[in-house]
Order: sequence, then structure tokens, then C-alpha cells
Amino acid sequence: MNESIPNSLLPHLNEIAARLWSGHAAIMVGAGFSKNATPIDDSCKSFPDWNQLGELFYEKTRGEKIKEARFLNVLKLADEVQASFGRPMLHQLLRDSIPNDEYEPSNLHVDLLNLPWSDVLTTNYDTLLERAARRVAEYNYQLIVSDQDLIHSRPPRIIKLHGSFPNVEPFIITEEDYRRYPKDFSPFVNTVQQSLLENTLCLVGFSGDDPNFLRWIGWIRDNLGEEKSPKIYLIGVLNLTKAQISLLVKYNIVPVDMSELSDVGVRDHYKGIDKFFKFCSGKKSESDNLAWPKGNSDNFQDRRSDITIKQKIEDVLPIWKEQRESYPGWVIVPEDRRNNLWGLTECWEGIVNSVDVLPSWLLLDFLYEYFWRIEKCLCPIFDSNAELIEFVLNLGEKYIKNGGVSSDEIKENTLYKLNINEVKTKCCFL
Repeated sequence: MNESIPNSLLPHLNEIAARLWSGHAAIMVGAGFSKNATPIDDSCKSFPDWNQLGELFYEKTRGEKIKEARFLNVLKLADEVQASFGRPMLHQLLRDSIPNDEYEPSNLHVDLLNLPWSDVLTTNYDTLLERAARRVAEYNYQLIVSDQDLIHSRPPRIIKLHGSFPNVEPFIITEEDYRRYPKDFSPFVNTVQQSLLENTLCLVGFSGDDPNFLRWIGWIRDNLGEEKSPKIYLIGVLNLTKAQISLLVKYNIVPVDMSELSDVGVRDHYKGIDKFFKFCSGKKSESDNLAWPKGNSDNFQDRRSDITIKQKIEDVLPIWKEQRESYPGWVIVPEDRRNNLWGLTECWEGIVNSVDVLPSWLLLDFLYEYFWRIEKCLCPIFDSNAELIEFVLNLGEKYIKNGGVSSDEIKENTLYKLNINEVKTKCCFL
């Protein structure tokens, strides 16, 4: 998939995936993500966006429809609904307008939760994420809907920041709610702040002018400061103006516009997010490199004394070969992996103290695999091995000059079990 991703996106996607699979990424899910849900039948109404909620509140308080709702202050209108009809009516309007029970989680919801997010934060009232979590076997998400749930909770968690259907209230929707939120719901704000200190934050389902998005970003900057605020990635089919992009950059937010992919386009929001999740999922195998080398090889050296050195080496060489062939290709092995490799290798130093201990073909195999590991450990070749190396190189030179035919009648002491290309490769390496 990397070949089809433009260079403007690839570094950001690689960074997100690396942080994700190392256990240091969280995601915040906005209302736009719910539009990807699957309706139970064709008669289901769609999830409203902010403008549509504004139109609903306007009509409720004015008794007439508005012609242009694009610049409505939705939060202020929600305040007016509460002032005119009371909080229970405001909550009921939200329940009536958001078709939570008419939709099932889509594959996109399940794909999101099948990734190793440290936390899934959401400002949505619907229950799509927690229902999707029931279809996820690999990760056990804990649902957090109140500050009491936060006590002793452990990642991964689905944290409902603004209330939850059917009756975890208040549903955060008015300007007054947002004004008081840092004080009334400080545990949630602190949790998000702590998550940001530890993780990369991704945002999906938000637009550049989403009130939830703007308020939360404002609190993050207020709590952490502009200079200390970490990079936040806004991901989706964004269709942002240059002015909106400039504002996001000022807020230390990196827009990752998946519409830049040639097969996504500017309207297919589902496909854009699907591409993002598939990219992240495809990086799992690369994250497995952090566990290299796999397989224990030091215990063969500790086997009982009646096992010969030849048998020990024949047993361990397949493991060493597999570890070499699965090498991730690092120019320099990371220090923790290097220490691990040395711990599995150092006990074999000096096990062969004479050229007579092993058949020549096995000695060449052993030295090749052993010194490949020594090189990756950034260790020197010890002087005691010089005689062994000189012996196999002399044999290899004769073997290659003879075209891969042994001139020695005692085949046990020749390289007859190795083809000429193997001998060339291994002798050149030594």
C-alpha cells in the first residue's frame, strides 16, 4: 500500500503506526464517525451533523425553520432550549434526533477497536463503540461513563467524555456545559491530559469547525501550554481550506487528509478512514520486529554433559539460521535487542577450542552463524578464534579452486556437504 500513498502523508502515517504498535497512541472519536454505522433497514434516519442539530434547536425555540444554518452557534441554541423548556427536554431532543437504536456498528467500528489503542476517547452519546467492542476478541475494552469508573481502570478503555445513551447524563451540549466542564468533569480532563503526555493522539470523525473538537483542543492547549502540547493528528477526508489548515498548524495539529489518496476522493469518508485503519493494521508485522530475536538458543549449551559438542551445535544451528533469516534489516541493532542477542550468544564463545572438535563443513557453518551474531552485537572477534577461521578459509580456498570437489579422501574433514556457492558466501563473510 505504501506505493500509492503520497509523500505528504506517508511520514505521518508511519509515525502514527509506529506509536500505535509500540503501545503509545490514543484515539478520540467524534460525531462524524457515527455516520459510518450500518442501518438496520432502509427507513432509518441518518445521524445529524452539527448544522442539523442547530436547525433542530432553532426550530424548537423559534417555532420556524431556518433557511441557512451554516453559521449557527449550536451550543448557544442548546442553552436557549434548556432555558425555554428545561434540561429533560434538551436531553430528549438529542435522543430523538440521534438514531442510536436504528443502527449497528459497521466493520469500520470493529476495525478501529481491533487496533491496539491505549484509550478510545469519544464525545459521542451513541453506543456504537461499546457494541462494536463485543465483536473484538483480542482487546478487552473497559467502558468508562463516569468519573467513578476511572478509579482503578486500566487501558484499553472506551471513555465516554460527554455522557452516554440512554441515561448517563448530562449530555454535554450547551455553552454553559462546556464552560463548566473542566471543573465539573476534571477527572475526564485530567485523564485526556495524562493520555496526551504518554501517547500520540489521533482524531477521527471531527471537522475543522466541530465545537467538540475546538473546545477539547482549547483545553489541551490551556492545560499543557502551546509549546509543550504534543502533535495531534486529525485524520479523515477533510476538505480543509488553506485558512483552516493554517489554524490547525498553529494549534500544533497535523491534518492527515486521506482524500489525497488517488482511490479515495473528496467525498468517500468511509473509504478514507478504512484506508487509514488498514495502513495501521498492515504495520503490525513490522512491530513484531521489536521481539527479535525469537527462540531461545542458550539452553542448548547447558544440556547434560553426555551430549557432545557436535550434537549441541547441530541442534542450535537451525535456530540461529532462522533468527538470521528473520533479521529486520536494521543498520545497527537497537541496544535492547543487541543485549538480548548477546545474552543468547556469549555462552557459545570458546565451545570449539580446536579444529578437530567438529567436521570441517559443520565448523564453517558454526563460525558463519556465530560471527554473524557477533557482528550484530558489535563485538570483536577474539584472538582464540583466529586458528579456526584460518583453518576453514584454507579449506574453502582449496574447495573452491577444485570446483566444489573434495580432494581429501577423509570426507569428514572436508566441506563436501556444502555446495560451492555456500562455501564462497560463508568464507567471504569470514
